[in-house]
Amino acid sequence: MIEDKLIALIIRTNMELLDWVRFFLGAIMLCYGSWTDLKTRRVPNQVWMIFGGLASLLLIYEFTTEEWGVHVWSLLFATIVLFYNAFIDEYVLDKNQSIGWQVIQVLAILSAIYFFVTIDSDEISYDNYKLLDIISISVLMILMYVWFYFGPTIGGADVKAIMTIGLLTPFTFSINEDPLMAFETRGFPYPFVVFMNSLLLYLLIPITLFFYNLVCRNVEKPYFQMFFGTKMNLEKARDSFVWPMQQVIGEKVIMVAFVKHKSDTESQWEKLEEKGVEDPWITFKIPYIIPLTLAFFSSAILGDLFSTYLVEPINSIIG
Repeated sequence: MIEDKLIALIIRTNMELLDWVRFFLGAIMLCYGSWTDLKTRRVPNQVWMIFGGLASLLLIYEFTTEEWGVHVWSLLFATIVLFYNAFIDEYVLDKNQSIGWQVIQVLAILSAIYFFVTIDSDEISYDNYKLLDIISISVLMILMYVWFYFGPTIGGADVKAIMTIGLLTPFTFSINEDPLMAFETRGFPYPFVVFMNSLLLYLLIPITLFFYNLVCRNVEKPYFQMFFGTKMNLEKARDSFVWPMQQVIGEKVIMVAFVKHKSDTESQWEKLEEKGVEDPWITFKIPYIIPLTLAFFSSAILGDLFSTYLVEPINSIIG
């Protein structure tokens, strides 16, 4: 009896240590990614590949310490292949390498099919949602692929960062003993909590800009621009990561809601200068990875902010 309790304590301590390792790796990855994105607006693929590789090794190690069936191992294999599919460019592989990668992709598809054919619904019990967390990794990655190809507001580095978070921190983690959760028993899978919290923080940017413009007395018609940008000296804007919200169309200087022809930014600065606009309205090139990083820490400290402060109030109003 004492031996069983001791073994259980060792396993629990080992898992807690593993959670902390994952958290610190995620913090290092996102802080470095945020720094390089702010400096250059680029994040090397090696960042996500390295931490994705470490995440895969940690999951494999954890699987070896627990009794998972072959079907769950098959899902893990398919998930790792799905992750690296975002980085392996078949156009730069030679013929043999391309064939080898295609074989791996086919095996991954068959492994995923095998998992969903053989899984028993009883494996996802009321007290143990860990298998659901494992499934959610692949679900999140598929959503990121869809968002990248069909969504207009996210870049490749942001998608890869979210996918890596899914692989690196798949299980619920909290520094707080009583974190905010969407449900009474447990919340959403942890990577989804981080992702949803990042959306909430991203929504705060327009509100922050609006009040900043009020304080700076940047109040001009048609007013919508106060939520998406601010005024900046033209010469400073040229050397900053910003886009002009004021553009010269024909002979008129107009305000645009969404900057479309971003490749023409330099010519727009020149046109604005010719029109005598010294302090044009600009919108910042804010990397999504910044609110994502803040969400990573806030999720660990506070919990599910998105569900608590956005979903629940909306539901109470509708209900």
